[in-house]
Amino acid sequence: MASITRLDKDGNAVKRGGVKYRVRYRTPSGGSRSRTFDKMHEAETFLTSVEHRKLTGEYVDTDAGRITFGEYADRWLDMKRTNKRPSTIGTWSAHINKHLRPEFGRIELRAIEREHVKTFAAGLGERVAPTTARAIVFTLAAILREAVDDNRLARNPADRISVGHKTERRVDPMHVAGISVKVPELAGAMPERWRAGVLLMASVGLRLGECLGLSVDRVDFLRRTIRVDRQLVKATTVGSAFGPPKTRAGVRTIPVPSHVIDMLAAHLAEFPPNDDGLIFTTRSGGAVPRSNWSHAYRAACADVGLVGRTRTHDLRHVAASSMIAAGLSVAAVQAALGHSSPAETLEVYTHLWPSDEERTREAIEQGSAAWFTAAN
Repeated sequence: MASITRLDKDGNAVKRGGVKYRVRYRTPSGGSRSRTFDKMHEAETFLTSVEHRKLTGEYVDTDAGRITFGEYADRWLDMKRTNKRPSTIGTWSAHINKHLRPEFGRIELRAIEREHVKTFAAGLGERVAPTTARAIVFTLAAILREAVDDNRLARNPADRISVGHKTERRVDPMHVAGISVKVPELAGAMPERWRAGVLLMASVGLRLGECLGLSVDRVDFLRRTIRVDRQLVKATTVGSAFGPPKTRAGVRTIPVPSHVIDMLAAHLAEFPPNDDGLIFTTRSGGAVPRSNWSHAYRAACADVGLVGRTRTHDLRHVAASSMIAAGLSVAAVQAALGHSSPAETLEVYTHLWPSDEERTREAIEQGSAAWFTAAN
């Protein structure tokens, strides 16, 4: 049963007076807890709060939060390994070990304060890129959110912490146009067995992992479609690991033109698939490590005179811009690229679609051109 005991200066219980006030109470699981206050009203307020949170199911045992952040983060990461891609685990592990552990590792969960998190988040902007800073704080918030669910914390001190300004996701039309005209040269500068991969990604908008994980059985040469339901996650000398596409919407069937199908057929005739049916392989017949591809792609960019930021992902932007220029709707481009929603497609590419002003001008021109021709 909960109680408040008066204590003298030596810590002994007294019936009257007292300089300290000790609250004793039990947790919902039956554990005995106590806490001492300097003033009676503080003790009474605390005890009322405890009993209220017990009744409403919001009680969190403060002793459960004594575990350090570093220890809890390790447990959290181990639990996530069972259902997350190795690349995701690698990213989270880097966030924890490089940034979160040095800052919070030795601090008990219950001692992490919101102001500390805000100061940490603000300082990240001076050390890493804005996107990386947001990802690190997201990882911190995810760990502490799990601690709330485990009843180790009453609330998440990292919840709704803003980190800098949101990075503009819209592609640069001039940058994409510059790469688009160089695609044939880029393909020619790549190792022969990977040239078709450049052309494929620039044509249909596959992500790099989706391209490297593509196998013959996922290409319907008769119906001219490509089925995307996995991506290459990791390639090593001892084997390869595959995982689902980036999002659920990434599982899709893409209609492709005849010249793309013919290109893949010609590629397979020269470079047969390996035992797993992979279309793009190394000289030894294994899956292509992302690092090997990226090294070759950067070298190819340099060979053809592309300067500045060059990423394989830009080939996906080339494909999207071509689809938009051909008049495809937002829904059609979304489906081809495997975006989760039309909003995601518009966030990146909305400025590539013709404006309402341009559409109006074209509509008036088409509707009235014949009148002026007849009048003249």
